[in-house]
Amino acid sequence: KFHFFAEKMHVPKFSWLVSRPRLAHLLDKSSAQFGATLITGRGGTGKTALASDYAKKYERVAWFSVEAADCEWKVFSRYFIEALGRAGTDFEKLHLESLSGEVCPLVESVFEQAEKNCAEKRFLIVFDDIHYVFDTDWFTDFFYTLLYSLPKNINLLLLSRTKPPLPLWRLRSKQVLGTIEEKLLAFTLEETVNLFEKAGLPAPAAEPALRDSYGRISKLRQIGEMLAGSSPNDSNFK
Repeated sequence: KFHFFAEKMHVPKFSWLVSRPRLAHLLDKSSAQFGATLITGRGGTGKTALASDYAKKYERVAWFSVEAADCEWKVFSRYFIEALGRAGTDFEKLHLESLSGEVCPLVESVFEQAEKNCAEKRFLIVFDDIHYVFDTDWFTDFFYTLLYSLPKNINLLLLSRTKPPLPLWRLRSKQVLGTIEEKLLAFTLEETVNLFEKAGLPAPAAEPALRDSYGRISKLRQIGEMLAGSSPNDSNFK
């Protein structure tokens, strides 16, 4: 038996989360034009929080938080299929098992069945921390097959700390992949004010906090905890 860690397939929840219409609009445009969007930024820049909030728009969401331990194809692919199954896709499991060692045919078959089962539902797939598998011998085949086989009724978000070592400009020029980079993830003053107000902090404190943090959410959280005089475990920013 293969043991799944269920928390890796749950959409993360954040009590300090604030909606960011500016970025949601960018994701709407990218999803409509490309289907798949790569969001890159260092840890603590808000990639996961953004995707978690955006996922509320969809009727079905398959989420997979990737870890270094998932670098073997048979492990990664099992989580991929399981996440889609928990989102409501019924698979012909014997057929998929026969393709378990083949990257491209497996991905194509998974998407064929997902498209058939979920044709009338808005469907989102999220790979969080996908950079952990960039160096595997199967990633290039998986990445290209994933993008070129993506059904029209399914949108894809790839969250990564770095860009994959592949010529992304070709994918953008072919209308296959959109990108949102770290500089766009930085909080604006309006978003920082909303964040502070939700955490019960004074709005005037937002501007100097934004200046000191350069708009990075992890730094804003630290500043907010200091202003609140609380520990991370008690803070409204948890």
